[in-house]
Amino acid sequence: MTLYAEITLPLPLGQTFSYLVPDSYRENVKIGTRVLVPFHKRLLTGFIVDLKKRRKTRDLKLKEILEILDENPIFSPSFLSFTKSLSDYYYSSWGELLQSSVPPSFIIKSKKRISISENGKKAIKNEDTPKEERELLGLLQKKSYSDLFLKRKFKNKNISYLLSRLETKRLIHIQSDIKKVKRRKRATSPLAQTQLEIDFSMDTQSLQIANKIIEEIGKQAFSPFFLYGSSKKRESVYFYLIKRILADGKKVLFLVPEIALTQSLREKFERKLGEKVALFHSRLSESRRELEWQRIKEGEADVVVGPRSALFSPLEDLGLIIVDEEQDDSYYQQESPSYDARNGARLRAKQEKAVLVYGSSVPSVEAFYRAKKKGYLLQLEDGKRKNMIEILDERQERRLISRRLEERIRGRLKKKEPVLIFFNRRGFASFLLCSRCNYIPRCIRCDIALTYHKREEKLICHYCDYSIARRDDCPECGSRIVQKRGVGIEAVEEELRKIFPLGRIACFDTDVVKGREVEEKILGSFQKGEIDILIGTQLLAHQSDLPQVSLVVVLHPETILALSDYRASQRTFQTLNQMMKSLLNDKKAEAVIQTALPNHFSIRCGVLQDYLSFYGQEIKFRRLMNYPPFSHIVEIVFQGENLRTVARESRGFSARIRKDAGDVEILGPALAPVARVRARSRVQVILKARKRKKLDVILKGSLGSIKLRKSILVYD
Repeated sequence: MTLYAEITLPLPLGQTFSYLVPDSYRENVKIGTRVLVPFHKRLLTGFIVDLKKRRKTRDLKLKEILEILDENPIFSPSFLSFTKSLSDYYYSSWGELLQSSVPPSFIIKSKKRISISENGKKAIKNEDTPKEERELLGLLQKKSYSDLFLKRKFKNKNISYLLSRLETKRLIHIQSDIKKVKRRKRATSPLAQTQLEIDFSMDTQSLQIANKIIEEIGKQAFSPFFLYGSSKKRESVYFYLIKRILADGKKVLFLVPEIALTQSLREKFERKLGEKVALFHSRLSESRRELEWQRIKEGEADVVVGPRSALFSPLEDLGLIIVDEEQDDSYYQQESPSYDARNGARLRAKQEKAVLVYGSSVPSVEAFYRAKKKGYLLQLEDGKRKNMIEILDERQERRLISRRLEERIRGRLKKKEPVLIFFNRRGFASFLLCSRCNYIPRCIRCDIALTYHKREEKLICHYCDYSIARRDDCPECGSRIVQKRGVGIEAVEEELRKIFPLGRIACFDTDVVKGREVEEKILGSFQKGEIDILIGTQLLAHQSDLPQVSLVVVLHPETILALSDYRASQRTFQTLNQMMKSLLNDKKAEAVIQTALPNHFSIRCGVLQDYLSFYGQEIKFRRLMNYPPFSHIVEIVFQGENLRTVARESRGFSARIRKDAGDVEILGPALAPVARVRARSRVQVILKARKRKKLDVILKGSLGSIKLRKSILVYD
């Protein structure tokens, strides 16, 4: 009997490949190990997901595994099962998910090295040789180059076709160089014996809720919970649960939405657990990431803290998964391989028979609905805010900073109290417009108007960073009259400097904060009282160490409501709630919201931080429009350089799936809201159904036929 290995490769393909296991490897081959295999003209690192024995037949010709890279499996059967479930749920590549589960150094890369042959040297002198071939051969005469270098060098030519042609003519040699990275050896040192001593004062209700979860921990079965309450109360419950889990000899996975939050959380753990905490995220250096991965794999870390990528850490004996700030969209990875770590945590907890705890003070509507319906919602009572709230109707006074708002800021500055102002739009103006011919400068690579940045006197694309210098004259008609439309944070800063010339004012956005040092300097100055008014975008609102102040101002929160997204109200509410966290919970503290939509429920509820009232209105809208959680939506975005090709492929796909659609609603194909990004045209098809199984039946047989680059987003 011949032994075959089913191998998944790190490619955007929804299938595995069969390879022969050479006799020399029969005794050592195991499921869950990495292997080096030939694939077309490349050598790739694959992962063995199954082994089969069958009789060899003449008509079956398979390639052999070249090398087994691991003595022992790096993936357990349960981890393989979890990642397969995740790839199926999000229609993602299993191989790409497994690739993202290991340090980059574990993926052996092969580079094509191109060199000139003796025939090629003669062809340079031959006048019959085409010009483009002579040009490339002339470059190779100096030395050999990689295919990647040649593609960058000859951007405007189909270099892959040209190389193939030259190889066929035997004018060049193409060979694959395998680059193996040395596995780093870690110096092992005995861990400090540290007693877990977490002394959070818990009120009676929090203790009752924690004990209710602990009852389920003892059953060793999948049990989901949703903690709804303030971050302080949630944290006390989290650590109480962690203490119990670790006492039982189990491990903990703690997911947070942003990398910036991981370090402070790790420090809290290390004060209690010594070296038994591992930090795992994509911004670690390659060597540090490998060392942390090894620590986790070898069982030397009891707790792993990290953002969505930490979901794939090689923890065994997993007893508890915590997903804090569940509402944050950072948990969803939209680029390939796409997945939502919140749902991924549920799949992994099911596989490991672990307890799963979500937590938030502003849950996503879908998660809150499911938790209420299925009976695993646990509510931690929070005290109501006692602040003064004022919502200013911008339509009554067309000023960037209204007189009423100016009075409020001036009053705080007289008391030497700092002020926080949030405005979530970068630049000085959204776009420039010629008043004579209506010309708008646009990005050459994206279907978007260029944003005017006054600090740099540039027009910048916020999708691909393409930029041009600002011109005073219109390139279309020559007119010098250029109007600015839409207001950005730079305009707010300029206006405040005019109104308060003696005020110490600073701006905090991605155009100013270009590194950790700048970020720490601005926040440090604000904490020391060296800044009177700090203006920032959502980047500022997400800072965990931002001090609380007596006046918080939010300008134009309604901009999010203009987005073509059924979750626009939810995002507006969550953004406002995040900004209100910087307000002191004091009767003398006040929040001022300047908006053109003062009566919209998401704004009024967001300012008051009244989630239950917001949820009550939003869930009615979702039910009426049949949006999640009452339906499932899948969005397929086709991408390509040629719009005609993209449109043709999307029309063909739409026609195929409509035959068996039944009661599945199919919208499109249509141009995506931003129809061109980074020189790639984008066309979308949206499917909506009450039951997920109906979408699976339609899509799983159709997605494989798509030849273009695509992204698939799942909303439920």
